[in-house]
Amino acid sequence: MKKRNTAILATFLTMSMIAPFSVNAQAEDTSKSEFASLLESKYKDPDRVYSSDVRWWLGSASATDETLLEEIQTLYDSGFRGVELCMQSDGVAPDEDYAYGSEMWSHKWKLMMNKLLDLGMGVYLTSGTNWASSNVPVSELDPTSSAAMQIIASSYEPIYCESGQKLEATPLGVPGAYSVPWGETEGEVVSCVRDNTKLRFVYAYELTDDGKINADADIIDLMAEGKIEKGEGETNYTVNWEVPGEGKKYMIYPIYSQGSYETSEPATEPCYTTNYFSKDGIEALKKFWTEHYLSDPELNEKIKNGDVQLFMDSLEIKYGNEKEGITWWTEDAVEEFQKRKGYDIRPYFVLIQEVGNGFNLATNMHSQCVGKYDLTDTDLRKKIIQDWQDVMTQLYEENMLVPLKEWLNSYGIKTRAQISYGKALEITEPSQYVDYPEAENLNQYNQPDILRLHTAGAKLLNKVLSTETGGTSAVYGTSWQELLDDIYVQYAVGFQRVIWHIWTADYGYGNYNWPGYMSGFGGGTAFNRWGSREPASRDYDEFNAHIGRVQEFLQEGKSRTDVGFVYNSWTQGMKSGGEDGSFTENSMNWKLAHQGVIYRSTELQDNGYTYDYFSPDFLFNEDVYYDKETGTLEGAGYRSLVIFQEMLDYDGAAKILEFAKEGLPVVIVGSKTASKTPFNDGKDDQLKALMDEMKALPNVKTANILDNEVEIDEDATGNLFDEVYAKLHDELGIRPYAEFEEPNLQLLTNTREDENGNRYLYVYNYCDGTYHEHSKKEGISENNHGTNIKTEIKMEGTYVPYTLDAWTGEATEMAEFHYEDGQTVIPVDLDYSNIALFVFEKVDEEQPSIVETDADSAYTAEDGIKIRATKTGTYTTTLSNGETKTSELTVPEEYDITNWDLTVDSWNGTKDSDGNFAGDLVRTETIDGLETTNRKTSTEITEIHTTLDTLKTWDQIEEIGDTVSGLGHYKATFNWDASSATGAYIDFGSVHQSMKVWINGQKVGGDISTNPTKEKKGLNIEISDGKGGTILLNGKDEYTGGINLKNPIFDATPYLQDGENTIEIEYSSDLTNVALADGIISPQKFGEGEGRAKGTWWGKSVEARSYGPAQAKVIPFVDDTI
Repeated sequence: MKKRNTAILATFLTMSMIAPFSVNAQAEDTSKSEFASLLESKYKDPDRVYSSDVRWWLGSASATDETLLEEIQTLYDSGFRGVELCMQSDGVAPDEDYAYGSEMWSHKWKLMMNKLLDLGMGVYLTSGTNWASSNVPVSELDPTSSAAMQIIASSYEPIYCESGQKLEATPLGVPGAYSVPWGETEGEVVSCVRDNTKLRFVYAYELTDDGKINADADIIDLMAEGKIEKGEGETNYTVNWEVPGEGKKYMIYPIYSQGSYETSEPATEPCYTTNYFSKDGIEALKKFWTEHYLSDPELNEKIKNGDVQLFMDSLEIKYGNEKEGITWWTEDAVEEFQKRKGYDIRPYFVLIQEVGNGFNLATNMHSQCVGKYDLTDTDLRKKIIQDWQDVMTQLYEENMLVPLKEWLNSYGIKTRAQISYGKALEITEPSQYVDYPEAENLNQYNQPDILRLHTAGAKLLNKVLSTETGGTSAVYGTSWQELLDDIYVQYAVGFQRVIWHIWTADYGYGNYNWPGYMSGFGGGTAFNRWGSREPASRDYDEFNAHIGRVQEFLQEGKSRTDVGFVYNSWTQGMKSGGEDGSFTENSMNWKLAHQGVIYRSTELQDNGYTYDYFSPDFLFNEDVYYDKETGTLEGAGYRSLVIFQEMLDYDGAAKILEFAKEGLPVVIVGSKTASKTPFNDGKDDQLKALMDEMKALPNVKTANILDNEVEIDEDATGNLFDEVYAKLHDELGIRPYAEFEEPNLQLLTNTREDENGNRYLYVYNYCDGTYHEHSKKEGISENNHGTNIKTEIKMEGTYVPYTLDAWTGEATEMAEFHYEDGQTVIPVDLDYSNIALFVFEKVDEEQPSIVETDADSAYTAEDGIKIRATKTGTYTTTLSNGETKTSELTVPEEYDITNWDLTVDSWNGTKDSDGNFAGDLVRTETIDGLETTNRKTSTEITEIHTTLDTLKTWDQIEEIGDTVSGLGHYKATFNWDASSATGAYIDFGSVHQSMKVWINGQKVGGDISTNPTKEKKGLNIEISDGKGGTILLNGKDEYTGGINLKNPIFDATPYLQDGENTIEIEYSSDLTNVALADGIISPQKFGEGEGRAKGTWWGKSVEARSYGPAQAKVIPFVDDTI
């Protein structure tokens, strides 16, 4: 490892702004290499298509046109790519006038679609009202029809009987559920009979003494034997049966089909969930959309030429209420199962009851495939259940996702869906059948090993993978720095696009409490809210420029991921809220404990290997293939496959064998791996023979588990240490694309490659070491690595490396690197929760470089290689040609900028004479005779003026304190001696939320965007200002970049002048402090409270913040040409 100066600026100097500078970020910088200039032409002013998106919760259709237009203009000016329109209840607005299906809904949605598309923004529509399902109003969807979701159900309590017992006209139970009222511990069985309830089958099962179904006994079909007699009505049946045998116990289990009657609100009439497993369901949705969304030829043309998507949220489709249902149903389900699996599923529906009903938010992460009723042969039980889940996954793909995509694509609309997590369906396969796969961090949050369940499909098929982020972030209590932590870890494992949860208009119909309208959840104060109510909203454009820059970087070319883990699973556990304080195997922050969740060892991760989990079904996709020339599985670039489950699909194993024979390396983990198929197909012996053949190949290795060997879905500590790394690295010679110099517990990386062979490396420091004491992995608790890491990363191949500043887009050719064993080796110096972006330009020959220096940093300019120092001293630099250079550098001491003038605009809500929020801003409209009024409470601004000797945060300033939120304007002058140094940094120490900086009238870090997708563009419509005047919606300029809000240090050299300089800061806080002081929100301490109010693995608290920059130090530096 190369020696490095440990000065405070180490991370900043190594990672970012160390190049020669031009004052105008848009002007061509002739001092840069051609490749650096090319990078800057792309990244200094990224296109809007790479910006983040936002989900807009609309309170029915109760916003006035002016309110909608104002929000649309704000969204455009804020730099967002697109907007997801999601109807929520206003809580007051009458459903018959404003809800889904109303004339007002049709008017408002078409207005928003037209205006957003006119501005060149994206429009994303949910597949019904609310977000939870694809749904259609009852006037166009009969809940008893095959187009509506159907289920099979049973009585809550079956009939139990014994040998010799005569059942005479014994009533057969009807569909029911044990209903427990919210907050109660006891309930009652309630009938769940529907209008189309129909008895389908009745079976008698022999039970063992411990209540299990005897797998060796015959299952008796009582309907086929004429033992079931029908009375009046579809659910009036009786059993007439003399129980056979001696000393035997039986359970009589009826199975009914019926509509699920699942509805979504708000709507003018009940909106029933369409059938996801029958093409009739899609036909119903198509008919509704054609009549309501796609009936306007002019709008259709805009849609065809625009960015329009249909979005489907997490699969929250149910089997009916409570425990009523067994599984979903279509009329051809039994036939389809027979065709695909070769046996009759009807006698086995009993095993599926209670496997994955509802939306599985808080289940065990190591979820078991177990229903209400057990079978003596547990392997057979699991295989039968997985057969059914496999068929339902196929029907979901074939009868919903594929025809939906084909139909919408014909209109120019793309599909985006959160892929089947939380349901008893395969979690990776459906990503093949949508345009944009998506997940959300509501349950996976910041856990890389859970997030990896979602990444493989996008990588293999080169699709853009998005994440809905912020669903658990506290309203008025979440900073931008915390949100960046949320997305940085998701970027590290392969996500490329963020959709923020949630935006809300300021004006509203049903409530007007300050600081703004609340839609959804009865108008309650819930969920982090994006919108102009936040002081920092004026800097959304710069925030989006940063995100857009990173997301464009992560969408370059194609993924280069090291290893693919073949993974079969249809019952996905989730862990909403994470740890509960017990620190058990199922309740901990696995990421910070350095324990995997699915593949338990993190040794590969710790050495720089990247990997994903995917179903072997992908191996049959026509776009997935083994490239013999590169030795990789494309298009993800996997250099090896790992098999690590006890069960493996036989056809998938045969495909892996085919690839292995062509040369693809494979590692098999553990003693029981691939010993049985997941299905009831009778192929276990064939699988064993195939695996024996595979293991005999020289490029297939078997890795032992070195500690307690457990099943991967078992809630027990084990599999933390194995030989996978040794087999890959030492025996197969497979190194990561981006290899670590030595193992570490801090870095996650993500590598891409463009068509010219250039590589793009994203690096994130994810661990500060504070959680180590809770780890169950030997050696972790003793590791106190701290918050910073200094190491080297070795990129396979010959390159010239560059740093790319994620906040400004500035590209810098690195000088300090070297070549070793076919790799390009670069230094990395990165603080906790920060990211670094590196670009590797592919070259044919090794280039001159610095091999070692004790200067702070080094860079390459047109006139040669330079080192930089911030302290006086003697610096030694060794070059790649063996020469050693010594530099005697004299650097002025750092100093504080003093004598600040500070004016704070303190924000509060205007109150009436009774002390209530006033709702004093009013807008009213009348459309087709329906008058709609929106109100908003204005913001009362109190100016606080003070002077400061040196900068300090607001909570340390007596006149301000920790109860104020708002805007701060800082101004000071300072002297700069241009002859004493090459330049200087200004270090603000830390900052909460957002700020912009000007020096001598020039904005720091970015200029006004000239990208055509971000040009100043207005709707050019006058709207009411709510108090008798008007506002012209004519747009505003957007900035291309600014201060690094994670590490607020910048190079001031381009802006400095000899002598006196003027610096101004425009600081923007969040609303936490004033919201706490006014009782709008309550304090929240990590680990305290209940439900989502408990910090759990998010590790966040809501408490008074330290606003404003903490300091302003001028840190001179001197460069020397080597």
